[in-house]
Amino acid sequence: MDNVFKVKCPKCDVILIIDRITGEIIDTREPIIAESTGDRFKDALKKVKLSSQEAEEKFQKSKETEKNKHKDLDALFNKSLGQAKKEGPVKKQLRDIDFE
Repeated sequence: MDNVFKVKCPKCDVILIIDRITGEIIDTREPIIAESTGDRFKDALKKVKLSSQEAEEKFQKSKETEKNKHKDLDALFNKSLGQAKKEGPVKKQLRDIDFE
């Protein structure tokens, strides 16, 4: 017979590991995910799958943002290039040393 027993709180789903002889709480185990199945291995596997899906979504979002960033920068460059062509070549400014 095992010297400990497990009690699960119906409200918060925390599992308490209690020593049968002394009645002391040895360990508390928080649920791994909010909607726990009761099996810690299945919960951990579900959490890993969810985190990999979230990582993929963040990657796709970042990829799309970078694509839009390049479009915006290209548009800004072309606008500035057109404006520079309209203004003509840049004239060299005279410095004090040029007058000597």
